[in-house]
Amino acid sequence: MTDAIACIMALMASLIAGVAEAADSVTGAWETTLQQAAFEKEGMERFRHPQYQYECLGLGGTVMRVGADGFMQPGAGVPHTGGWLKHLPYLTYQYWWDEEGHRHLPFELTAGYDKNLDPGQVTTFKHHLDISSGMLTIDIGLTVGRDGTGFQSHREMYVTPEGVLVIRITDSPDAPLPLQMRVGVNRDVRVYLNAGVYKKEHDPWAGTAVQEPGGMVVVANRPKSCTATLAIACEAADPLVDTPNFLLGPTEPRKPFTFYIAPGSSYESTDPVAAAWAKAETARKRGFDALRKETAQWWKDFHGRSSVNLPERDFARWYARSMYYLGVFFGNTDVPPGCNGTSIESFAGTVCPEYDMVLNQRALLYGNHFDEARRVVGWLERTLPRAERYAREGLTLQKTSVKYSGGAKYGTMMSYDGTIPEPPTEGEGVLAYEDFAGNNAALMALDYVDWSCDSRYEKVALRILRETTQVSVEDLQWRPDFNAYLNKTMPNTVQQAATLYGLRESVRRSVSEKGWEEMANKVLLPTADYKGTNVLTVGAGATPAENSGDATWLIASWWYGILADNDPLVRNSYALFGTSKTGDYVFNNGWMGVFAAKLHDGDEACRWAKQMIRPGVTLFDDTCFGEIVNDFEDFKKTPEVAAHSAWICNLTQMLLDPDDEKTITVFPAIPAVWEQQGVGFVNLAAKGNILVSAEFKLRQVCVILDNRSDLKCRRDLRVRLPKGTSRLRLPVKDVRLEDGWAVLPAVEISPQGKVYLTLEL
Repeated sequence: MTDAIACIMALMASLIAGVAEAADSVTGAWETTLQQAAFEKEGMERFRHPQYQYECLGLGGTVMRVGADGFMQPGAGVPHTGGWLKHLPYLTYQYWWDEEGHRHLPFELTAGYDKNLDPGQVTTFKHHLDISSGMLTIDIGLTVGRDGTGFQSHREMYVTPEGVLVIRITDSPDAPLPLQMRVGVNRDVRVYLNAGVYKKEHDPWAGTAVQEPGGMVVVANRPKSCTATLAIACEAADPLVDTPNFLLGPTEPRKPFTFYIAPGSSYESTDPVAAAWAKAETARKRGFDALRKETAQWWKDFHGRSSVNLPERDFARWYARSMYYLGVFFGNTDVPPGCNGTSIESFAGTVCPEYDMVLNQRALLYGNHFDEARRVVGWLERTLPRAERYAREGLTLQKTSVKYSGGAKYGTMMSYDGTIPEPPTEGEGVLAYEDFAGNNAALMALDYVDWSCDSRYEKVALRILRETTQVSVEDLQWRPDFNAYLNKTMPNTVQQAATLYGLRESVRRSVSEKGWEEMANKVLLPTADYKGTNVLTVGAGATPAENSGDATWLIASWWYGILADNDPLVRNSYALFGTSKTGDYVFNNGWMGVFAAKLHDGDEACRWAKQMIRPGVTLFDDTCFGEIVNDFEDFKKTPEVAAHSAWICNLTQMLLDPDDEKTITVFPAIPAVWEQQGVGFVNLAAKGNILVSAEFKLRQVCVILDNRSDLKCRRDLRVRLPKGTSRLRLPVKDVRLEDGWAVLPAVEISPQGKVYLTLEL
């Protein structure tokens, strides 16, 4: 008996060691991917690229779209727009807003040599943005002055976890002059692309400077806006601090010089000057190297929350880069990024619960980035009182007004405090009718609770659910012609699905009001017959047509879960929509890739993913995904965070279906070629705070289920096997084979416990 037990224990230890070794190999491959995914620009051809994209640095609510020289003016060599946006570098902060709900860019950083701050003529050019550490290094050759003196300038920059932008300049010994920086105050204010009601001259920012020891705080004010501050502490033996001209820098050339730049706002602090200076001064005291190590450690921890090993190099590289964008815009950040992420003019820089934020939230949760996802819920909680006032007191956008007996009204576009801004045109006033942004607010809050098991946020999540559903219910009317309830002003499929979600979740989670359960069974989800099959349509009464349909119409499936993945309606709708032009909108490719993965079609999921990384179509200057494919140059060069999130969701769903409360499906949609090459992941998150790790090799599949919660849980486990697998080389207790799957029912995982599974093929 003792020998038998010892043999079993040895076998278990061997299996566990094998699974752990698989996880280590994935982690090692991920670290290599992070190094290979660095953003690099080199050579004058890249400097003069007509679709030059600016790299992004950010943390702590501070984001800089970095200019070619490391500052903001001038921009790159010869980029063209062909649209309406000013395609320029900029510096933004999460609390720079006005009272009407528009995000602003109060400051510009210009640097150069001699009294005119000549940026110099660029002769050599190289950028290297190490996403594993958040460090951007710039090496440029310059000629300055009438005699054209040439020298090299080395620039290092990063943003600390506290949101301090650090820039160190080291010029070569032959530099004739010291570099100096001017903080400009923005006098060319643009709101909503200056379109519609915003087509006018806007009040500019007016600036003053407050002298501080070895630095200054520049203060910017404009009517009905925050007081914006920018503190700059200098590190040098004898720095120049010229407050009347907002000028700072070294007094001698050829010596390293460091700027510590900290934003502040009266919307965040009662004394934004003191708060910003304290942050900049603290950073200076700690020093460049200490802050660099701290920032690198933050990024190491962030990237280490989960990892993937994808056999296609471009997939792995862009997965890592997309995760970097999430870190830049959500890391230690309390106010989520704007609709297009780095385009403040677009939609006035407002936060978008309509589609973008849900994509971002899902990507964060799937990647085990619960801290960042929690901050999104914190923003939803802080903006809830204003949403409740909009419902109770009414909301008017242009000439469209809505008002409710209670509940909470979230908007499609919202500011840091929940203010819903006026859209540019009268026609866009119909946005007041949209309710599903509120349903999405509930979805995000509940998703965080469901994935993290963080009970601290359950109460507010249920409050948001109940109150946003109340608004949706008040907008329903009975339609005898459809024998169902429809939204009285906007009965499209997205809104109908969102209302169904709110009602069903309210009933399921016991926060519903009287009559909601009955209504939930009578809300119409618009469908119609198409060549003998039932498909989703854009709205009630619509007729489907060949090569039509949009990815968002399938929102009832993935986001809201009111349609099962195997529902024929999902498959039929996917088949039709996949022939349309829905992929012309970049993040729709990610949506469709997720739906393909839900249908367990790895080749299709891979095809959609590949459509997101097409040079000259979705990728320009190899730096970011833009918002749309076929449109003005504006959006091709502007990173849209949600597009990167959609990419992450697409690939994640190929590796793991984490959305079901009863079943965890591992490798649901990997292409056949990946089976031969090998694929794996570590610590992707499933509902219930279960971290899943797995590796698929030619003759072996390993899985770890790690319950990080304090609750015992039970899940059915389904693991994809290579096509044609009919038996296991080594039988595993309770595992049965079903149509290419290894199924282990009712796997029980103790609190803080792990389950290991190795399948020898």
